[in-house]
Amino acid sequence: MSANGDKKADQTQPAEQPVEEPRYSTSYIIVCLLGYSLSFIIFGSQVSILGPTINALAQRLNVSEPDLSPLFTALGVSCIISGTPSGWVVDRFPSHYVLIGSLLVEAIGFALVPLMPSVWSLTALYFVICFSYNFTNSAVFTSLGWMFPKRTGSALNLVLAMFGVGSFFIPLAAQACKYLLGSALAVFWVVSIMSVISTIPFLFVASPTPPPPILNGDGPNPFKASKRVERLELITTVAVVSLVFCTTAAETAVGNWLYTYGVREAGLTDDTAAFANSAFWGFFTIGRVLGAAVSHATTPAVLLLASTPVALLGASLPLWATHLLTPGQLVMATAMLTGLGNSTGYANAVSLLERYVPVTGFVNGLFGMVAGAACMVGPTTVAMLAQHTSLRYSAMAWVAGTFYLLHVPAILTTVFAGNRLLELYATPGEVDRGSDQGDEEVAEGLQQPLLTGQGVDMPGGGRHVGRESHDGRLSYRQSGSLRRQGSVGTGSRVPGHATPIAGSMG
Repeated sequence: MSANGDKKADQTQPAEQPVEEPRYSTSYIIVCLLGYSLSFIIFGSQVSILGPTINALAQRLNVSEPDLSPLFTALGVSCIISGTPSGWVVDRFPSHYVLIGSLLVEAIGFALVPLMPSVWSLTALYFVICFSYNFTNSAVFTSLGWMFPKRTGSALNLVLAMFGVGSFFIPLAAQACKYLLGSALAVFWVVSIMSVISTIPFLFVASPTPPPPILNGDGPNPFKASKRVERLELITTVAVVSLVFCTTAAETAVGNWLYTYGVREAGLTDDTAAFANSAFWGFFTIGRVLGAAVSHATTPAVLLLASTPVALLGASLPLWATHLLTPGQLVMATAMLTGLGNSTGYANAVSLLERYVPVTGFVNGLFGMVAGAACMVGPTTVAMLAQHTSLRYSAMAWVAGTFYLLHVPAILTTVFAGNRLLELYATPGEVDRGSDQGDEEVAEGLQQPLLTGQGVDMPGGGRHVGRESHDGRLSYRQSGSLRRQGSVGTGSRVPGHATPIAGSMG
């Protein structure tokens, strides 16, 4: 073959470059996973702690439970504001240092909660505490993405399951503190101590480092999407963002008010209501584990469409089944069904989007802000309706049921728009291959995977393969469907390299 022919072959068949992953010892991985799991047990406890303690807080401050709704506002606003800064900090400082710092802030803050003299001083303190949540999220998810750049899914599911474990135990811990220490508010001190303990593993291991960028050839990225593709990508992304909002709002509405509903409306004892609240988070955790187990055998859309009716049925029970079930049976059935049905929401929503659109750092930040807003809107709406309407705490069922019902159009919109998007990716003229390469090179590129080597397992079962060109932008291919480039620099947080989900509320 001529020299020119050799040169052209080199252009059309880029040399494969091995991807070197950071190598960590088994002991290092065990210590890190132990620390991340502990931090998310604490995180789940912190996010769910208002439910079983809101009555004690109201009594101490001489107000009614709905008067404490500014706490939920503080949670939502602080998570919205901290989404982007948390990712910026984790990208620039060792992730374990960031995690230790956020856990210590939470430890100090929760130790001070029972000492606050007014609703507004408590709200200000709670804002500071909740501001650290996204730093915990970003540090843990980024570290896992760097440690397991091609197989993050299993580790993420393990850590996310620990969120449910913490949420499950916090109502029981509050009741134990009430009987053993004289007040349910003592559980804030227990969580504070546990937050300090969870920093200990990170004193013995260094922070993981980013894996090297995956390179396969050079030259400018050849993809340019049509207006129709861009419009469908926007519709798909907005639909999934709406789904994240709805599932998080419903989760926090039930998780934070089920205990109060059980005591105030169903007439349950504190112990029974606390057990029901724990059952919600227990079945939430079970559902998450089951979802992870079957995720390889089905699709995120199927899991979401199958679980949504279960959650909707559970949320609706207080509206029509009060004469069919005893109060204890009613509240327990509501807890189990809503917890099980809600469990697949967040992770599978993100995984669903990943099937159609590259989930960039910007989208991750958007998820964090939306989840924070949902944590504010869901519980606060229940509090406002309970205080200003005749619904009282049955408002929990109306609010959660409405958000569960909105899951269906959001899921269907995502599937229909996303499938149309995949068709357009393969339609001539919809994805312009560009003019920087010759026709033969373009044809060759269409026949080759965009990344030589393995793909990247994503949270919730998604999988990406892509290529990175010398200009730092990424192209994706998933399930055999060509995807357009996402303008993400090599230093940005992209799938398989850094933070997959910032600001998750579980």
